[in-house]
Amino acid sequence: MDLTRSMLNMAMGGGTWVLWLLIVLSVISVIIMVEKALTFYRLRFRDEQFIRDLRPALEDKDWPQAVSWCESCQAPEPQILLAGLQQVEHGKDSASEAMEAERIRVGLQLSRGLNFLGTLGANAPFIGLFGTVLGIIHAFKDLALEEGGGGPAVMAGIAEALVATAVGLLVAIPAVVMYNYFHNRLHQILERSQRLGRLLLASLSSTQNSAARPVELPKIGVRR
Repeated sequence: MDLTRSMLNMAMGGGTWVLWLLIVLSVISVIIMVEKALTFYRLRFRDEQFIRDLRPALEDKDWPQAVSWCESCQAPEPQILLAGLQQVEHGKDSASEAMEAERIRVGLQLSRGLNFLGTLGANAPFIGLFGTVLGIIHAFKDLALEEGGGGPAVMAGIAEALVATAVGLLVAIPAVVMYNYFHNRLHQILERSQRLGRLLLASLSSTQNSAARPVELPKIGVRR
């Protein structure tokens, strides 16, 4: 009973503080969205053009030229490939492991802040609903204390309480949309980097096959 009375006293303040909480969360989400949008725009990458320029160097095993191409581009995909090129002298497995390690590092770096957007998009409606429930409790408490009924005043209080749900949805929808967009961009970056890595590994495989190919000795005829 004491717990119920304590919760009721807390609800007497209404859902105003919930609105302020949603506003603060919305400001944080906007900051993350802007920062991520600028980051992905700055790291945009034309993979087809890059591959056309890089392929001759890979086919000719011209590793210094391939390194030069990667160093001239600041996008994550060439930098992941660069990690593999720096290990080509140690073999195919070393190059593959180096690229995988760099790919993980890039993924962790670019995904920073996305969990906040996803969590906010999933929970902001519930936060708004919580504010609405508090507002309705406050409105019905005013109705119980109003001697003349106070129906219009209570309806106004309920209408104000529903604003919290609307604000929660307003905060959640952009967060979900941008989370999905940024997550898709990150997925594309990692897939393109894996494509470049496979091209390098294919080139290294052809090198190893050529080195392992047995030398055919000329047949010497036996005189009878």
